[in-house]
Amino acid sequence: MRSDEKGATQTATPTPEDVVRQLERATRGLLALNVSVLERMEKRIGLAPLRALQALARIGPSLVTELGVELDLLPSTASRLSDRLTEAGYITRRVSPTNRRATLLELTDAGRAVLDELIALRVKAFGEVTQRMSEADRAALVRGARAFTAAHGETMS
Repeated sequence: MRSDEKGATQTATPTPEDVVRQLERATRGLLALNVSVLERMEKRIGLAPLRALQALARIGPSLVTELGVELDLLPSTASRLSDRLTEAGYITRRVSPTNRRATLLELTDAGRAVLDELIALRVKAFGEVTQRMSEADRAALVRGARAFTAAHGETMS
């Protein structure tokens, strides 16, 4: 089966290009929801600081240089960003136990709270939308999103 631009069903196996185009259209709502939540968080903390907190949550305590690599920032930019996050109470900075010239960064409870707030906002927004869907559509969405996330993870490895 194949869907045209308006979603009408045609008989034919979709090509990989068709699937990609359909996926792009189908995920516009997910993307819009995420952008909306990120815009709310941007007003509160800013996108660069939020990305840094997410990176530290993902990779754990890290050197300033490691955070810079993770975010594709110059070391000086990563250092200034970590200074701002420290001043805000979202991370701690301390001398690395393995290299006294390096600075180790770690999330604080306040930094984790920001990330928890981001997740709570996303969960609330997803809930508002998915309550308008059938149970079968919700289950299919979750299955498809899990498969997509797993495949995405494999491409990032």
